[in-house]
Amino acid sequence: MSATAWTVSRTLLRRSLPLAGWYWVILYLAWAVVIGLTSRLGTIEVSMWENIGLQAPRWFTFVFGITAVGAYLPVFVAHGVTRRDALVGAWGFLLPYAVGFAAVTTIGFGVEYLTFDALGLLGGLTEPYPVDSAGGAAAIWLEFGLINLAYTAAGVLCAIAYHVLSPWWATLLLPVVLLPAFVVEIGFRTEWAGVVLGRLLGLGDEGHLGTGSVVAVATLLVACAVTWVLIRRLPLKKITG
Repeated sequence: MSATAWTVSRTLLRRSLPLAGWYWVILYLAWAVVIGLTSRLGTIEVSMWENIGLQAPRWFTFVFGITAVGAYLPVFVAHGVTRRDALVGAWGFLLPYAVGFAAVTTIGFGVEYLTFDALGLLGGLTEPYPVDSAGGAAAIWLEFGLINLAYTAAGVLCAIAYHVLSPWWATLLLPVVLLPAFVVEIGFRTEWAGVVLGRLLGLGDEGHLGTGSVVAVATLLVACAVTWVLIRRLPLKKITG
C-alpha cells in the first residue's frame, strides 16, 4: 500500500471510529436490556445475541461500503489522489472494519455465554448454545468476517450504481448489486436470508464452513474485479466550493 493509499485509510478510519463505537455501545446496551427484561418477566430459551447481534452489523458494513466510495472517492480524487490509491485506501479501511465487526460480534457470544453461565440460564436453553468453544468462536469469526466483506463489496457496488445511473434505475438494480451478499449468505446457509434463498434454489438447509468460505472468497474476487473495472471508467462529478 502506497503512502497516499495509507493516508486515505487513516482518514476514513478516523472519521468513522466514533460512529462505529457508539453503534456497538448501543447494540450491547440493547442486548443487556433484553436479557434483563426477559429473565425477569419470562424465560430465556435461546441466544438473545444471535437474534440481536447478527443481522444489523452486516448492513452497517454495507453502509460503510457505500460511504467510502459514494461520499469520499470523489473528494479524494478532487484533491489529487489517483483512483487506484483511493480504492486501495478505501479497502484498507473497509477490510479491518469488516473483520473487526465480526470479532466484536463473536465476542458478544462469549459475553452472553459467560452471562448465561453466571445466571444459571444455560440449562434452560432449548438448543445448544451457538458458540461453546474456542474452535467454534474461530469458525464464527471467519464466517461473519467473510459475510461482512460481502456486504461491504455490495455497498461499494451500490455506491457506483447510484453514481452512474439515475436513482430509479439504481434502485431497480439493487438486487443485482446485492448479489455478493446474497451469494455468500447462501454459501454459509445463514439464518433467514441464506436458508430461504437456498430453499428457493432447491438447496439443502445445512451449511458448511469450508464450502461457504470457498464461495465467499470466489465471490469477493469477482466483486473486486468488477469494482476496479467500473471505478476506472467512473465519471466522477467535479467537487466545487
